[in-house]
Amino acid sequence: MGKDSIVERASWLLESSGDSAYITSPEGTIEYVNPAFEAMSGFGELEAIGRTPAIVKSGVQSDAFYRDMWSTLHAGHEFHGVLVNRRRDGSLFHEEKTIRPLFDEAGRIAHYLSCGRNVSERLELQDLLQHQATHDALTGLPNRLLFTDRLERAIAQAERTGESFTVAMVDLDGFKAINDRHGHAAGDEALKDMAQRLTGCVREADTVARWGGDEFALLLRDAGDTDRVMSAIVEAGRQPSASSDRALRLSLGACRFPEGGRSAESLLQTADGAMYQAKRDGGDRYRWAMREHEAPVVVKPTAGEAAAIDALRLLEGKVPMFSRRLRAGDTLYRAGDKFRDLHILRFGLCKLMSVTAEGHEELSSMVFKGDWLGFDGLADGRHGCSAVAADTGEVWTVRYDALILAGVRNPALLGAMHAAMARQSAREREAVVTMHSLPADGRVAAFLCRWADDLDHCGMRNDHITLPTTRAEIGGHVGLRLESVSRAMAALERGRLIRFASGNRRNIEIPDLPALRRYVREASASAR
Repeated sequence: MGKDSIVERASWLLESSGDSAYITSPEGTIEYVNPAFEAMSGFGELEAIGRTPAIVKSGVQSDAFYRDMWSTLHAGHEFHGVLVNRRRDGSLFHEEKTIRPLFDEAGRIAHYLSCGRNVSERLELQDLLQHQATHDALTGLPNRLLFTDRLERAIAQAERTGESFTVAMVDLDGFKAINDRHGHAAGDEALKDMAQRLTGCVREADTVARWGGDEFALLLRDAGDTDRVMSAIVEAGRQPSASSDRALRLSLGACRFPEGGRSAESLLQTADGAMYQAKRDGGDRYRWAMREHEAPVVVKPTAGEAAAIDALRLLEGKVPMFSRRLRAGDTLYRAGDKFRDLHILRFGLCKLMSVTAEGHEELSSMVFKGDWLGFDGLADGRHGCSAVAADTGEVWTVRYDALILAGVRNPALLGAMHAAMARQSAREREAVVTMHSLPADGRVAAFLCRWADDLDHCGMRNDHITLPTTRAEIGGHVGLRLESVSRAMAALERGRLIRFASGNRRNIEIPDLPALRRYVREASASAR
């Protein structure tokens, strides 16, 4: 084969070795393979020699893995690792491998010697043992240990990002009757059936675990849609079980991070308490944890929040509150959602979007720092519009029933809320009356003036505005078509009342706000 002395000496030692081995040139061309390599890979000697080790490369490991490997070898060091390789027949195997450089008399790398052994069975056994340690043997779901680990990771991530998530506990109603009537085998089948139903109701990012007995635990990573998920879970429990003649009705309790607690233990205890409340209420339902049992969060208003400060002083220490960070596009609540909370906008901007008869969303109003959100849900117990963050912000949230309870003891609390309702309602009525009596140019100018005035009232810069909403949404708000809004803005630009900054049609400068106000007044006078 024309092997040099290094290859000849090494091959003589490797010929009877039980470990797979081959020798390559410095460029990676295979010059020798031993019988164990042929047996493990399926490639014969004549097929392998003259080619590179890429013949067994599976593609499972990244290019970065191989770059690191070759960097180690080119530096003259040994490489140790586990590679996922592919046999000649296409099947995969795990090879625990050592590759070492072989040097000539001048100290240059003359060859590479690769030795390895198949560790697939060992790794499979390790995976099996790991799975058994972290999963429930009956249902195959994550067990309490793995669930708690994922919950703690979720808490750590949420602390960094400000995101929220939901923890829920599920208990089967009347499970003992299934065991008593049909036996423990039927009970086991019912638990496996429920595990499948729960898994089918959640998303891939969520976790369903068997907590113990007939209890399950849920970690729902997207807290914005959990009412729909929990309703689906309750409905799934109402379907008859294949293992008995009765449905697997269930009770479910839930809480959100961080208001339900900031540790895994406190979140689970809070959700468990809500679950038992669902049972006390008759079962076959879900309940959110009430926040009255929590220690009130001390919320200190910052300077400049004059519109909310009186209410916050009254609320602080008397009604449990929690804060939530908002990013542009976050939905605080949706039209049709069950009314539960009131919110005070600490900073930022929110859009209130109503739904037309045709099912389209249109801008109802803008909500600024210090304003309350959620009043639209008081009438019939469900929100009539959606609240969407238009910019980065933060809200303080208070449970409405907790506010009413506290108001019985301190009527000034309800007085502050009613005053806020009246102030915002009057502002909306005035804006509607003013805008809809104006021509198109005046309506758009009035919208911009009102927005600038609200920004000024909140202590924010109002001479350079970034539109947090589209022209179509502005049109829906002031009763104009999209084309009419665009023409009106072009007319205001020609009149030098506004200008567009940086070529972005949503960045608007108002060089002379008094002049824009005069324009609105003159348009109003002309309309009359």
